[in-house]
Amino acid sequence: MRVLGEVCYNLTKCVLVLFRNLDKKYFEGVPMLSCNFVIFVAMLMLFAGTIAQVDGSAPRKLAKPVEDGFWLRPSKECPAEPIIGHKDGLRISIHPIHNGPRGLIRIHVPYVNPGEHSIVNFIAIEPIVGGKRGFSELERSKLDNQQGLRMWFSDSQDASEKLSWEAPQGEISHIIVGGKRIETLSVYLHVEKFENGAHPYLKVIFREDRPNEVGFQVYAHKDSAQMESCILTATMGNYTRCRLLWLKDEVVDSRDIWKDYQGSDFVYTDDFPEERIRREKDGTLIVAITPNETNLAVPVPAGGWYYGGKAATQYWRKYPSSSKTTGVRVRVNGRAMYYGTNTLIPGGVAFENFELIEAFKPGNELWFGVTLRTPKEMGWEIKNR
Repeated sequence: MRVLGEVCYNLTKCVLVLFRNLDKKYFEGVPMLSCNFVIFVAMLMLFAGTIAQVDGSAPRKLAKPVEDGFWLRPSKECPAEPIIGHKDGLRISIHPIHNGPRGLIRIHVPYVNPGEHSIVNFIAIEPIVGGKRGFSELERSKLDNQQGLRMWFSDSQDASEKLSWEAPQGEISHIIVGGKRIETLSVYLHVEKFENGAHPYLKVIFREDRPNEVGFQVYAHKDSAQMESCILTATMGNYTRCRLLWLKDEVVDSRDIWKDYQGSDFVYTDDFPEERIRREKDGTLIVAITPNETNLAVPVPAGGWYYGGKAATQYWRKYPSSSKTTGVRVRVNGRAMYYGTNTLIPGGVAFENFELIEAFKPGNELWFGVTLRTPKEMGWEIKNR
């Protein structure tokens, strides 16, 4: 069925492109009925291709992304790998890159975890409506009844459903910062409507002067239920065995919060309020997690998640232009076993989800980053660390 879908989909595109590019003179004397019939057949093929791929199965071959100045952008050929970001820095992608679960934004960091996909973490979208939290990774799609809501990139705020591999190249623009011209790359990321009625979308932003970061502006479609918050949560701290949470003037160790815990469930703790979050001299709020180990590329027990990359600092940052919201707080949870397994994480319980929470306002902006710099090198001054 997937092969049929690919054939119908690609053949239809060829037919439509041919009709679009042919000069009108070639159709002089051709009965309108004949032209309409050809277009009708093409549309039927497109419909067949769509139905054949209703389960979201990806084509077997996707065009590789292309380098363009500072950037890595999806190929203009379709189907294309839906990956976008810095050529020599952090990038993001969505399913089916790296296979794995749907409903998640993949964070690729080749300078930290070299390899074909270089994934370090995932980010889920989790809006709250009437106290009920939505889960982009866990909810079932209304389009194909598979686990994980569908996501796709777009050049506009229009939420029209697309297949993820129909990926746009994003828009290159410029801003002026301190008298300097800074190049930016942006694209919209859409997700299906959630069970709680929330229907958010993101504007994804990359800046040439922030090669280790990606920015997310959060908005709501007109048909969205009113959101109390729209949380972006980094979901996989266990992968890099992050156990240290860096706040304003303290470092919290997961093994101190959940002493001796060895169960298979998530474990929780109270949120950390804004006054405990580090604020830089320019007003930027920043919070980070790091491993307690310097060498993570060591064998793990059978069933565990081997990580062959370098130890790095992962952080959420809220710049002054976007930090006007009060009541921002940090939330983490932990696990002693790798998710979906009965395998204990070597070294003890580690943080899993890591997020900044704030009341929803259209245009709320957060930046997520991964750097090889230590928190100390980033400006933290904490004794005994």
